[in-house]
Formats: sequence, structure tokens, C-alpha cells
Amino acid sequence: MNWTNRLKASVIISLSTIILFFIVEYSYQYIKHEGSFPKGNYKNRTMLFEVGDNFQNFDGYFKYFPNQEIRSTTLYSREKPKSIDDLQIEYDYIFQTNNSGLVMKRDVIPNEYAIFVIGDSFTEGQGASPWFYELEDKYNGPQIINLGILGTGPKQWENLSSSTTQQHGLDVVGTVVNIIPDDMSRSVWTFKERELNCLHHASCDYVFGFQGYNFGSKESNEDIKRSVLNSIINAPNHWKLRHIEDFLKQSHVLLDLSRFFKKFSTKVEAPYSPETAAKIADNEAAILSLREAVSGNFYVNVVSQKSINSNNYEYNKISKELINFLYENQIKYKWCDIPVDGFHKNDGHPNTNGYKILLECTRDALSKLETSTR
Repeated sequence: MNWTNRLKASVIISLSTIILFFIVEYSYQYIKHEGSFPKGNYKNRTMLFEVGDNFQNFDGYFKYFPNQEIRSTTLYSREKPKSIDDLQIEYDYIFQTNNSGLVMKRDVIPNEYAIFVIGDSFTEGQGASPWFYELEDKYNGPQIINLGILGTGPKQWENLSSSTTQQHGLDVVGTVVNIIPDDMSRSVWTFKERELNCLHHASCDYVFGFQGYNFGSKESNEDIKRSVLNSIINAPNHWKLRHIEDFLKQSHVLLDLSRFFKKFSTKVEAPYSPETAAKIADNEAAILSLREAVSGNFYVNVVSQKSINSNNYEYNKISKELINFLYENQIKYKWCDIPVDGFHKNDGHPNTNGYKILLECTRDALSKLETSTR
């Protein structure tokens, strides 16, 4: 066989393999979804915040503008949305900020004793009416201050904590940290100028992510969906697949095979990249610094995520190392397990029922602190 025939044979084999893969993939999807092809997951998230004074950047952290009432609506859309039926509103709620731009009802009282409740979006209460409002209404003791800010990790918490302490002249006598394992790989970040322009003026040159939105008093959910849909459709190349690579990433066959082999694999875990290792080291140092700031009057809730909880955390590298870090440094902690039905369907945040559990976990953690003032 000469090289021309060999080339033809190779091309035929390659095409046959690709065609066979597509047949297997779509047949598998049909069987997996009980006789019907899946309509596609809701995978693209758009987070709408009342346009105007919402977020503001500071040196090493961000928070909200003070004394604001802000509506927050998050939508999920399919990969190729064509109508408003391809979008879902995951949650829609209004929250208020205090005199320091924190998600709580009570103002921070300067030059007084305080206990910090620190964390990410779970502590802020993203995805439902903030649970912290009920906590502050019923807590007896020094003022408790909600330092929960969405999307952040321990190093950023340290920056916010230090700034809040200095700004208000607080004597912080105790701290509760609500942490999810993924927080340990987060770096310090603030909003880009184009994001702030979008949030403050609804002048957005991108789709998905953080968006400023002018919620009209008469605007319905359908109107909101239609507006988001139009912005997605009108964006250039908003949903085109990136060649065969994207198809392979979404393949049900390959994804399920990957999960199967990961479950039964006994190979040694790969080391973190230098960048991730550095982030984790910075966040570990920040946790120790937060503990030192309150002379050890410190308690940690390790809050479960949809796929990580106290029963399976050892199969997740970052959560296992977080628990080891807390144990080795003799940091008091407990797991706060939220069941799967305590989370939103598409989103990774707890729903109202899930936040009730976090509320009780935080109450319990506060009861373990020494509340007498120094």
C-alpha cells in the first residue's frame, strides 16, 4: 500500500471513529435521560444588582455602599438560549447594608466591644434574605458584626477585618469564621473598572457575571428574562462552541467515565500548582492572624458544599488539607453540614432552609466563645 492509500485509510478510520463517537454519545444521552434527549443544563450565571451605589473597592478588599437597599436577582441560562424559557431565575431578594456597607441591619457602634462573624457569600447570605438579620436581632452580648462578603477567602477577610477594626476603633473580643473548603484557594480580588461601570451605570460591554440592572417597579420576571436574553443573543459569539474541545468537555460519556475512574483510582494525588500552593499558604497564615487578633477566642465552622461534607471530605484534597491544618494548629472547629436539598438547584449557594442550618451553626459557635469583655 503506497502512502496515498495509507493516508486515505487513515482519514476513513478517523472519520469513522468520530462518527461512531457521536453515535455512542447521543445514544448514551438518550438512554441516560430515559428516552429523551437532554435540553441542556442551565450553566451560564448572570447576577443582577440594583444599578447605582452597590459595590465599591478598597485597598485589598471590597464591600457595599453604606445604608443601601439593594435588589439582587440571579438567573441561569442554557448554553444556547433562544427564548425566555431557556432562562431561570434562581433567586430574587432584597438586602440592606448598615453604616459600614455590611449586610446587617444594625449600625456598627464605634469604640465598643465587638465579635466578628467572618466568611464568604454563605455568611453574607447570598441567595436568600440574609440570615444574619435574625441572628443580630436575638443575640445577647457584645455587638456582632457581619464580615461576610461574597467570593472572598481568608486573606481578604483579614484585610476587611483589620480595616473595620481600625475604622471604627473596635475592641474585637472574639471571632467566628464560616468557611467552605474552596475558600482556601481564593486570592485577594477587587472589581475591574469595566465591572464597576456596568454595576454603577448599567453600561455593560460583557455578558454574564456581575451586572448593574435598573429594576422597574412594573417590570415582571418575564421582562427581566427577556432583557438578559437579548443581551446574550446580541453579544458576538456568545454561545459558539470552541471547536471539538468544547464538545468533548460536555460529553456525557467522557464525564461519566471520568467520574467512575476518579472514584476508584488509587493513584497519588497530583501536587498543587505553585500559584494555588501560594494562595493556600497565604490563606492559612491569614486564619492564624485572625485567631491571634482575638487572643485565641476563635471558632471555625467548616460549612459543607453541595459535593463536600463531613462524610466525604477526605476524598477532596483541599478540604482534607483544611481539616488537617485546623487540627494541627489546634483551632476549634466543627462541620456544619447542609443537606443537598438545602441548596439551590443550579446555584451552589444555600436556599432559605440551608441558611437556617448555618444560622444555628453560627449561634452554636458563638456560644462556645468567651463573651466576657476584656
